[in-house]
Amino acid sequence: MNPDRTDPLQAHLAGFRADSPVSGAVLVPGSKSAAQRLLAAAAVARGRTVLEGLPDAADVVGALRCARALGARFPGERRGDDPLAAALLRGGGAGEIEGAAPGAQEGPRPWARLEPGESGTCARLFTALVALARPEGSGGEVVPAGTLVGRASAPLFEALRKAGAGVEPAGSPDRWPALFTAVVPGGALELRRPSSSQEVSGLLLALAAHPGERQLRVLGSTPSRGYVDMTAGVLEAFGGSVRVGPLASDVDGEAGEVYTVRGPLTAPSHALVCERDASAAAVALAAGALSGGAPTSVEGVGLGSLQPDVAITRCLEAFGCSAEGSDGGRLVITGAPTRGAEVNCEPFPDLAPVLAAVAAFCASRGLGSSTLTGLGTLPGKESDRIAVLARGLEAMGLSVDRGPAHLEIGPGVGGAEHGAGPVLLDPAGDHRMVFFAALLSLFRPGVRCLDPGCVRKSWPGFWRDLERAGGTLSWS
Repeated sequence: MNPDRTDPLQAHLAGFRADSPVSGAVLVPGSKSAAQRLLAAAAVARGRTVLEGLPDAADVVGALRCARALGARFPGERRGDDPLAAALLRGGGAGEIEGAAPGAQEGPRPWARLEPGESGTCARLFTALVALARPEGSGGEVVPAGTLVGRASAPLFEALRKAGAGVEPAGSPDRWPALFTAVVPGGALELRRPSSSQEVSGLLLALAAHPGERQLRVLGSTPSRGYVDMTAGVLEAFGGSVRVGPLASDVDGEAGEVYTVRGPLTAPSHALVCERDASAAAVALAAGALSGGAPTSVEGVGLGSLQPDVAITRCLEAFGCSAEGSDGGRLVITGAPTRGAEVNCEPFPDLAPVLAAVAAFCASRGLGSSTLTGLGTLPGKESDRIAVLARGLEAMGLSVDRGPAHLEIGPGVGGAEHGAGPVLLDPAGDHRMVFFAALLSLFRPGVRCLDPGCVRKSWPGFWRDLERAGGTLSWS
């Protein structure tokens, strides 16, 4: 079937013209990271939660499906197979959820089938909930799709086994799809050397779903630790509490943290508003910087946000841009990059594709080399992001040194004319690699992205939103 030429999501190739500056206020969706946490908490909270500002991203659809599978209800829904439309009131971004709190129903509940789609966040949060926040003896199957199939979460699976839950992977050990038989957690859980902050967040949500006080002992450092703070903020909005302190250990690499969690979670009396997505804001702000440097802003998320990716302002400042005007309610960037930079991305790995595009701008303009470190979690994302980024940068004629946790990006050996021809970038089904390619196309003629529609995962309106801000679309 021929692609609908009025819709870049249906195109085979897409990009922006390199002479089309993005500027002004850019509309970005609500935070999918916040939305998934809000939906997970609402699904196991007592009472009816009112949510506003939810994005219609595919990852949020997955969280809605999983919430329904746990037993949450969407009051006023018309179709039982349409949780997105029901919860978002036919696209209004607001809805109500009646939680299925542990203990609200005596005896085991029907076996649940949870379908998180391709979202690792959704899979980890709801895996913990189906195993630890349902009545004893209830069961659930977590069945992923796409790039999530076969991805591992060994520390989480092991923590659930130690808690007494049944864990039965359908194929390879510690990977989805898997079956879980629920157990009421005891007074303390242990998570050893987490591979993702989402594992910590899922267990905190599950513990807070129950009345009383419990502890989670995390042995070893937590990647992208700031996302745990986001989860703690959500728990507090639902009446729970989280205290955290250091956990000493004589074993190398196992000094960590101990979390004291108090529940239960209760729906707040007021509506909870999902703030705008800082990861999407980073793309928008970088687009302004790379396409001319005119003042570019995003409203609805600011420097006071718990989302780690608000660090985009100080990262772009490291490349020579100005963040003057950013405050508690908006982020602003002015000016084009003027120099290369060294950035440790460990606290905010989702910024790596954006910063790689900024580094490419600097290298291609003779403004210096850049180094991105702290990328150890990137190979386990929707794609092997280090490899995909390196291929795209090399296709532009830039020099790239890459390792398991770093990228060094510099000018190409052949100079400015090297690699000046068309560049077709394959995002490997990864929405953030589409953003990377789109940013490159704003300053490098001939860059086009294959499979532009995979941005549905987090920002379905991406191409049109940047077009409204000044970008000139080109697709086929």
